[in-house]
Amino acid sequence: MNNTGNKKRAYLEENYGRNILPLSIIENECFPGYGPIEIFLFYKKETLVEKLKACLLEAIGHYNIFSSRLIMIDDNKFALQYCTDGVVISVLPPVDVASGNINVDDIKKMMVHVQTLPGEPLFAITGIPLKDGILGAISCSHAVADGISVMLLLHVWGCIIEGREFPPPSQQRLFKGNPISFDEIDKIFIPPLAELSSEIQNRVKSLNSIKTFTTKEYLTDEFLNEIKNESKSENTKYIISNNQIITSFLLKKYHDILLPDADKIRLITPVDIRNVHPDIDSIYMGNAVITATTEFTKDEINAMSLHQIAYRIKKSVVKSRDELCVKKISHLSKYGIEFNDDIFKNSTPYDMDRDIFSINLTHLNDLESLGLGSNIGSILYISTGSVQANFTMLKEKSGRTFAQITSRYPFI
Repeated sequence: MNNTGNKKRAYLEENYGRNILPLSIIENECFPGYGPIEIFLFYKKETLVEKLKACLLEAIGHYNIFSSRLIMIDDNKFALQYCTDGVVISVLPPVDVASGNINVDDIKKMMVHVQTLPGEPLFAITGIPLKDGILGAISCSHAVADGISVMLLLHVWGCIIEGREFPPPSQQRLFKGNPISFDEIDKIFIPPLAELSSEIQNRVKSLNSIKTFTTKEYLTDEFLNEIKNESKSENTKYIISNNQIITSFLLKKYHDILLPDADKIRLITPVDIRNVHPDIDSIYMGNAVITATTEFTKDEINAMSLHQIAYRIKKSVVKSRDELCVKKISHLSKYGIEFNDDIFKNSTPYDMDRDIFSINLTHLNDLESLGLGSNIGSILYISTGSVQANFTMLKEKSGRTFAQITSRYPFI
């Protein structure tokens, strides 16, 4: 091994688990070049911007994986490097518009977007003062965390702003050493995009070439209870959740708009394994999801009742949440969750022409749990990465859920 190789190996051996955390096989295979999670968070209480920044940095000090950059530790193998400058906070001049009238595309042009590429920061927030408060446009790489972890960080941030207690961070996926400045990272760990695999390069090109459109649906608890009662009267085996009902409703209404040329549709449901795998903390920070896949023909979607669709979705989710199955494919290493190599054997690649992702964040309770009651603020927009067809469900307030629908085709 040459001197460069010896130096690289020594650095990794010294810092693994301290200020370097390797990506899991799923993170490593799927996320480099992938688009970030992005959330527009509106905060309408009169609070100094400097206080908001200081409280965010304090929250990230506790949940320190958000202060990281990506490095390449071997051929197409990546890790998170703990950095003093891994977080980007920008504050733009005020915009003379109220939160209810923001243009999502305009904000996207103004905000900082992170990239999951070597050397890049992986968490950024752009503060934009509005007429009635402050908009925080958040961009977070999926290599750092899943949506549940991001929402937990926002919860902790809100608690610190309001002076409330918050849950201590899980130690199962945090840096345990000291951060370094980005310019201290050896260049051998941060190759340019041109030196990465063609698959990663193609992801970046695809991300930059496809425009997406969004709309929202608002669903009340009364509507959901009505569907549940109909389900019980038809067949006692149709014991279905609110999220499964909402997904079924959206699937019937929007499948032709989202995937106009598909004969068959795969609904992909991320399944949180925090409360399934006995070794994984309930507030594990990072990526702790697998996916359940439910397939339908378009004729089936049109012909089936909402509860019949929901029950089929439920069966696939229940199968994925089986504890024995989850323990077979995943385990907790000293660096965090790791998945067995054979997890990809029976999986098929994401296909934007026939896949719809359905992402449920309502189990985080309602926005009051994030310190975002109607008197404090709201979530105005959420994007889940490079997926061009998806449903994302959030509790807007007690008694009502909103679903954001994303498509690469315009809604007419």
